[in-house]
Amino acid sequence: MMSVSDFISLPKIDAHNHLNLGMRYASYAPWAGFYIPNFPRKMKGLDEMHVIIGEYTRPRTKTIRDVTDLLVLSINDAIADGVKVLEGSIDIGFVNHCGSLDAFLDMVQNITDKFKGKINLRPELGLGKTFDIDKIREWAPPCIESGFFNSIDLYGPEVEEGIENFQPIFDLAGKKGVKRKAHVGEFSNAASVKNFIEAFNLEEVQHGIGAVQDDSVLQFIKDRDLRLNVCPESNVMLGAVKNLESHPIKKLVETGIRVSIATDDLLFFGKTVSEQAFDLVNKNVLTEEQVKKIFASNVTEYQ
Repeated sequence: MMSVSDFISLPKIDAHNHLNLGMRYASYAPWAGFYIPNFPRKMKGLDEMHVIIGEYTRPRTKTIRDVTDLLVLSINDAIADGVKVLEGSIDIGFVNHCGSLDAFLDMVQNITDKFKGKINLRPELGLGKTFDIDKIREWAPPCIESGFFNSIDLYGPEVEEGIENFQPIFDLAGKKGVKRKAHVGEFSNAASVKNFIEAFNLEEVQHGIGAVQDDSVLQFIKDRDLRLNVCPESNVMLGAVKNLESHPIKKLVETGIRVSIATDDLLFFGKTVSEQAFDLVNKNVLTEEQVKKIFASNVTEYQ
């Protein structure tokens, strides 16, 4: 059987990585200057995760230097895992930490330049549903038009209420050739996955595992040739899936749905792409050949 180091040696992507939380805990703690009690651990959904963020990680990040440090930590840990293509999400809220939109965009460009030749870093504009919608309306269009972002991603509560506020932004992204993603289907059902895809004309879905509840939705995704960027360890640690052995990625792959294996928030969930691949094979969820095919086909898309 392949070892974790064997999986690290395989070129791969991480297409679902929130860079402010995308590093190992062992990388984060020395930078932060403190340890988070009883961490990482299984949590009761996103609410418990957000309590930890509110008490520990968010207060520690105050300045543009802090944001830059977090991005660098996450990118370096992705490189160490053999990730060749990193679609890393940078939250639009960090404009506040940077002092201005121009400073935020300069930071994104500087980070991209810093890692040129080391990894194919493809910055992603992260849009939180609970963030100030007026600021998103003000900042998102110039971010999309800047050319610094390859994709956008909408995340937050997986409910359809209020998503119409973001449709003009997704329409602009489509016109500018910026890939459209959204979080849905980790805790929501198959119908919501289909509704989000149609509402935003999504090209990829972050999570999307709820689609396995309805074969017609799986066929809908397959017909559109959409990729689901699945984060198995996140799903288990947050309680969206009972255990790895029962993870829906098995059905997705067997149905012919395109998937990637991604980290989501490495700081919280503690498993790199390679480590998750090893676990999926070790638990007989996927075969070595299936994982190799997932890795190779996804990397090929960017060549």
